Amino acid sequence: MIRNSRSIRFVVPVRIVLAFFASVVQAGQLVEPHPHLVEVFTTTDSPIAGEAGISRRALRGEKEFHVYELDGLRSTEAKLSEGLPADPEQSKRLVQQRFQQLRQEDRTRIQRAAMGLAKAMQYGVDRYPAIVFDGQAVVYGVTDVQTAITHYRAWRREGKR
Repeated sequence: MIRNSRSIRFVVPVRIVLAFFASVVQAGQLVEPHPHLVEVFTTTDSPIAGEAGISRRALRGEKEFHVYELDGLRSTEAKLSEGLPADPEQSKRLVQQRFQQLRQEDRTRIQRAAMGLAKAMQYGVDRYPAIVFDGQAVVYGVTDVQTAITHYRAWRREGKR
């Protein structure tokens, strides 16, 4: 009997400690769900608040963060077609020449805008700005990423999926 009482005295506190840690871990997961992927769909006239200061630390655990300026194609197209002559053949040659002389920054902007448009269509995003979390949840009309993350976390705490 002495052996059993010692075992019980050891087992009960261990179980209490394990139950406590399990509840703390579970509560932490419920309180602060972290999206793994944050994608921002916007235009140049709706800049993301504090975009320059966004970092992994600021996002507190989010693994991927992408911003897509969906009007990037339009602005580059305007650059390419600025001051074109009336003759279609001359215009074609001039646009081709300008396209070949595009800076890498402009080429990247075109590529990101095209990728963003494709992803927006894939997700069914129908207005901007929009911030998509893990390809599943969308917050519309918010340009502050931290505010959108707060909305997302509240939604997740309510048990939505």
